[in-house]
Amino acid sequence: MINLISMGSDIGNITINAFNAIIEADIIVNYDNIDLSDLDTYLKDKEIISNGLEKSNEVIVGLDESESIEENDIYSKLEESYSKIELAISRSQDNNVALICSNRSNIYGIANLLIQMSSKYNDVEFKIYPAVSPIDYSSAVLGAPLNDFVAIDLNNPLVSDKELKNKIRLALKNDFALFIHNPIGDSGDKANFNILKEVIDDFNNELLVGIVNEGYRYEISKFNDINDESVKENSSLIIGNKLTHKLEDYMVTSSDYIVKPKFISQNIDFFERYLKDETPKGLDYDCEYLPCHKELEACDFCYCPFYPCADGLTGGEWIKDKDVWSCQHCDWIHLEEPCQAVRKGLEDILEDKNDLKSKHMELLKLRRECLLKTLK
Repeated sequence: MINLISMGSDIGNITINAFNAIIEADIIVNYDNIDLSDLDTYLKDKEIISNGLEKSNEVIVGLDESESIEENDIYSKLEESYSKIELAISRSQDNNVALICSNRSNIYGIANLLIQMSSKYNDVEFKIYPAVSPIDYSSAVLGAPLNDFVAIDLNNPLVSDKELKNKIRLALKNDFALFIHNPIGDSGDKANFNILKEVIDDFNNELLVGIVNEGYRYEISKFNDINDESVKENSSLIIGNKLTHKLEDYMVTSSDYIVKPKFISQNIDFFERYLKDETPKGLDYDCEYLPCHKELEACDFCYCPFYPCADGLTGGEWIKDKDVWSCQHCDWIHLEEPCQAVRKGLEDILEDKNDLKSKHMELLKLRRECLLKTLK
């Protein structure tokens, strides 16, 4: 029996089931030489098969010392890696084997390799234990940057430059957040990282990006301000979409925080007049509060139909400890293009002032649709 155990991005994040499978194993195959010293107490009576770790109970598997591996010889590297899986398969006929791997070379560990290679043999039994993946780890470190997203291994050796560019472009075009794994190739090769930069520069280089490295270290910046030196071979990158913004020290992609609508008499009165086509269009030069926003092109929605959106993307914010949502710094709905998009969308939703409450979810969907349409 083979228990494929992914240690994920941090050995401290393995699951209880994975930990128990390690304890119950007769043989440990350390696929990519993870430091297992934190588990020494549980491994001292086990046979450990690794490559380059010096312990008295280890069997060294791999090429002879006299054989050198050229940095660019991908076949030699694959042969060395695959031999671990072949060994685990052969020893699993009579033993309980724990095949332990990280997520460094592939987002989901080596499950794909194990399944394909085991298909060459009869009666290979295995069970796969997932860990906290780099996707979950990086997202948690940054805060909440992922909603709908696409995960891309930036240095898959079988993916052409053309295919890679196409994947990135399609993800960006369809407003997916991007999770980028394996950003730097062998020997520090940044060719594909430069392809990523080229595509994003053409699309929108002001998208937020979070760079996550080992030890919970991270940076958040606009993509055009990215610090190339912070991108390491084992880094993970999360590139936000149009709905991603920084909230205090975190990176957040607007999703499903929904607050019950609250109304005041002025709000109700405004939309009663709006439905009768009696409210201003464009700038209201007769208003004593003009200008009320830093960027102001239209006064069509002096009161917002989405209030409270509870989404800081457009500048709104909670007044601390007051449970009050302030729109003071939100200019988005007061710009001409968003204003017209919202006005058009309301034609199919707002028939009565009470719809502001009864159709609040539909209104929030309209807001999201208009954001994606009008944000740069």
